[in-house]
Amino acid sequence: MADKPQESASRSVSIAVAVLECFLSTDELGASEVARRIGVAKSTAHRALGALAEGGLLDRIPSGRYRLGLRLYDYGQLAIDRLLLREWALPILASLRDQISETVQLGIPAGHEVLYVDRLEGTHGLRFHSDSYRRVLAHSSSSGKVIAAFNPAAHDAIVRYGLVRQTAHTVVHPAKFEAQLDLVRRQGFVMSTEETEVGLSSVAAPVFLDGADGKRIAVAAISVAGPTQRIAPMLKHLAPRVVEGARTLTQQLARRGGAEVLTGTDSVVTPLRR
Repeated sequence: MADKPQESASRSVSIAVAVLECFLSTDELGASEVARRIGVAKSTAHRALGALAEGGLLDRIPSGRYRLGLRLYDYGQLAIDRLLLREWALPILASLRDQISETVQLGIPAGHEVLYVDRLEGTHGLRFHSDSYRRVLAHSSSSGKVIAAFNPAAHDAIVRYGLVRQTAHTVVHPAKFEAQLDLVRRQGFVMSTEETEVGLSSVAAPVFLDGADGKRIAVAAISVAGPTQRIAPMLKHLAPRVVEGARTLTQQLARRGGAEVLTGTDSVVTPLRR
């Protein structure tokens, strides 16, 4: 029989996590709205919000509502800084950026999204200032497509969420999306043309680990992003370099025992950490 205090503590943690999840889609929330969203009593939501605010994970604003606290930023930054995958990729990203002078990125699967854990800006003045460029919908990005082509968990998360239109160029028809993934499997890279934002395009290639069953699983992607008028004409020049960068990182992971990161999480892998 389960220990009741332990069961209660586990439920409290689950509620706290559910409360924090509410703030991923809304800037500010009060106890009533949180209670409705996660299906608990208002008093329960109020206690959870108060505890999270006391710990610095939420901030209580003068209106009595709550928003995410800066302490979460500290935790997130530490998590990214401690990724060994990011450390190992940095020289590869730097070399690629120096070769092509465009912005290069390292992305990892995060459910139906891609989380960019590193980005080296190009020399042409393109800058990603918005937070929306740190985490993007996977189906509309070249990184997301190349990961989904070789990562069943990432693919399934994208399909469950749905192919949401972001621009007139976003691929939202399931058959067309699957055809793009087949293309990735044949050629080893893909170009996403203005699917996330008009005027911006990217080229990506997958980074692999060997799964427990011997099959390769895409655990990350290296991509190049920039204005469409520059990226599109350079595809034949860019694609081989992006593929080579991803291949080099794949080889490094294999040499350093990267298979240890396979943990069966929502995105199949937990990236290597210190």
